[in-house]
Amino acid sequence: MKLLKYLGIFLILIVVVLYGLLFTGFGNNLVKPYIEKTVKDKSGFDLKLTKFDLNFKSLDISAIVNGEINADVRGKYSLFSQSFDLDYSVDVQNLNSFKIKLDEPMGLNGKIRGKVKDFDVNGVGKMLDSDVRFLAVLKDLKPFDVDLDAKGLNVQKAMKIANQPAFLTGKINAVANIQNGFGEANITSNNLAINKDGLKDKNITIPNNIALNLNSDITLKDNIITASSNLNSKLANIEAKETKFNLDNKNLESDFSLDILDLANLEPFTKQKLNGNLKVDGFTKVVDNKPEFVKFNLVGFGGEVNANLQNKILDAKINSIKIAELMGVASMPKAVSGVINGEIKINDVYDFNNIQGSAILNVIDGKINPVELKKMANLDFPQNNNFEITSKTLIENGIVDSVSNLTSNLFKIDNLKAIYNLKEKDLKADFKASIDDLSKLKEFTKQTLKGNLKASGDVSMKNNALKGLNLNVNTLGGEIKASSNGSNLNADVNNLKLNDIFALIGQNPLASGDLKAKINLSSIDIKNLNGTANINLSNSILNDKELSKMLNKEFPKNIKLNANSDINIANSIANFNAVINSDLANLKKLNGSFDINKNSLNANYEAFVNDLSKLAFISGKKMIGSVSLNGEIKKDAKNLVATANSDLFDGKFKANLTNENLKATFDKFKIEKLTHMLDFGEFYEGIGDLVFNYNTLAQKGDFNVDINESRLTPSKLTTAISIATQKDITKEIFNDSYVKGVINQGLVEFKSQMKAPKMDLNVTKGTLDTKTSKINIPVLINIEKTDIAADVTGTTKDPKVNVSSKYLEQKLEKVLDKGLDKLLGGKKNNVKDDNSSLNNDENSEEDSLKDGVKNLLKGFF
Repeated sequence: MKLLKYLGIFLILIVVVLYGLLFTGFGNNLVKPYIEKTVKDKSGFDLKLTKFDLNFKSLDISAIVNGEINADVRGKYSLFSQSFDLDYSVDVQNLNSFKIKLDEPMGLNGKIRGKVKDFDVNGVGKMLDSDVRFLAVLKDLKPFDVDLDAKGLNVQKAMKIANQPAFLTGKINAVANIQNGFGEANITSNNLAINKDGLKDKNITIPNNIALNLNSDITLKDNIITASSNLNSKLANIEAKETKFNLDNKNLESDFSLDILDLANLEPFTKQKLNGNLKVDGFTKVVDNKPEFVKFNLVGFGGEVNANLQNKILDAKINSIKIAELMGVASMPKAVSGVINGEIKINDVYDFNNIQGSAILNVIDGKINPVELKKMANLDFPQNNNFEITSKTLIENGIVDSVSNLTSNLFKIDNLKAIYNLKEKDLKADFKASIDDLSKLKEFTKQTLKGNLKASGDVSMKNNALKGLNLNVNTLGGEIKASSNGSNLNADVNNLKLNDIFALIGQNPLASGDLKAKINLSSIDIKNLNGTANINLSNSILNDKELSKMLNKEFPKNIKLNANSDINIANSIANFNAVINSDLANLKKLNGSFDINKNSLNANYEAFVNDLSKLAFISGKKMIGSVSLNGEIKKDAKNLVATANSDLFDGKFKANLTNENLKATFDKFKIEKLTHMLDFGEFYEGIGDLVFNYNTLAQKGDFNVDINESRLTPSKLTTAISIATQKDITKEIFNDSYVKGVINQGLVEFKSQMKAPKMDLNVTKGTLDTKTSKINIPVLINIEKTDIAADVTGTTKDPKVNVSSKYLEQKLEKVLDKGLDKLLGGKKNNVKDDNSSLNNDENSEEDSLKDGVKNLLKGFF
């Protein structure tokens, strides 16, 4: 008795707590935010309960949806009798959240009263541009009385409210008059059309709206709804002459037909050229939500399909269906042609334990259309190709056993055997494939391959998940072996020819060589990849012809390359350590990480170029010497950043490349070593500080070099000036000098200023063409008030120097005059005798001789 007493007290406490939680102000305040959150999570609507008063016998609730729809429900109800008597109202001022502009507000008011299974509801208001009025009485949740008047319902607005593209426009009329379980209803369209503007979101373009004509006549009698419906347009006619739905047992039976008189009318939707017509007729009966009987007949796509499902037996025949036509209707390029024939017969289609039957499917006259395949997959394919497919399947007690073969003049797949358990969803399959002559794929591989390819393997699945895979491939002079248990992958690649691999993937070969790889992945989920890999390339020679095309530069011949990389992958981040050696440069160290999911790279490197002259094809000119570099490389989805550092020419070189913008500084470097490396000769000595900016895409930039404690070294220029001035200008020390310039498409324009205690040297507009090495440098020099002009032309390798000075010319002329007068004994114009005319002739001859000698000596100068 005590147990019953305590149990009763416990039950009373539960009732009190539930009452407190559900039917008091405190409980209402607890429940209200939970309801708002649940509606938000389930529907995406922003529901705010402005009033939530739920008592034991009555309720009064007001809500605002998305800040624009007001709804109220109030009245009485009884939990015990399951009855209610409620008033409701819905007021819609705007629908901006649905991107709908209302011409006028919408609203609906009415009452709902009765019990859970027997109740009546009425309403009147303005909805979707229609003056809606309805009254419905339901008994046992079945319509007993229905009076509906909803004419002019705006379809476009309804689709927007349903969050669907507004590809229909027009209005729907719905009326019904049912009394005591008997009556009629009708649904018709008014200016209904496919909206050309609404289809733009689907990337479909039609010149005009396409009119639709909808009509459905519905009757209710003896709890059976009977409808006759049709939807007609220039695209297609869809009709169901008699559809019956039994309200008591929920069974459905209906005929159906689809008639497309001209498939060409569908071209704006399929984006493919179509022709012919298509007609589908049939009948179906659905019992307990399963098709009990189906009769289906399709005429089109060049053939016919007949199918019947009756007494759990499916019998179907496929006759002369054209693959290309199917692909066209599926909005795919008609890349494959061929004819499908087949027969299918299956018993007990709903019972996987006892299902049995057979199927035969064949494809004849198969062919790949290279032009259409190029559109679909951007792949080139041999013009001369054909194929046939045969497939036989047996089904016994839920086990599907099939054997398929593909034969082609290009490749073969022999005896693809598969066994599938329909109930357990398990699969076991094995296959063999071969290509007898790889040269037949030259359109695909871009070169003529020699040899063949043979592949074999097996696969197993458990509950439609991969459980085992073994693959063996022999081709391209090597072998590939791979295995997986569904969660891991082990693969060995031995002695594959690199140039043939390029060809196999449709890429012109950039290098030859022998490729080996060993891959061990403990997980193959791309989001959480783990494992190790080693990749080795040996005996590689870079393809100078293809690299010349790619770089648009003359790539050197017979460049050898070897590489090795160790990779450790954890959580889809590949940490790698690579060494690459070549005749051009050596990457002694390339360490870093690559995030596979983010497609981002972070690496550091050490590089050494032993002979810079081999990089002349990149720099555009011959360089001398060697260089070591180190730096970092970072790349993500948006940016590429690379740095370089070097102790070069006794200075510090630093560079930063951010996408296409290069910035570099070069502190305290020896200029003579730089000019030597650039093969300009050692015509200048000094310490320089360089700032350099360059855009690699525009090929434009600027530079500035500040020079301290510099001097000119012996050259054609200094020799010519020293002879003219009788001064050794190579001993002049310049301070606070500079060279500034701009670069535009390989043409360098610069100016320079150099000052020494007894000498100035200026260049106002010098030019250097880095592509041809041509130079044009006008030099102005002042040596102890003596002005000298020099033009340096020719090339950096073979410069031509032309020196001139008005001051020195005048000075030289005076010296020559005095010297020649002494040498020739002076003029004889002061001697007067009878032979004066003879004396004048002698003086004239002396002047001519003197001028000739002067010009000759000045010419030497």
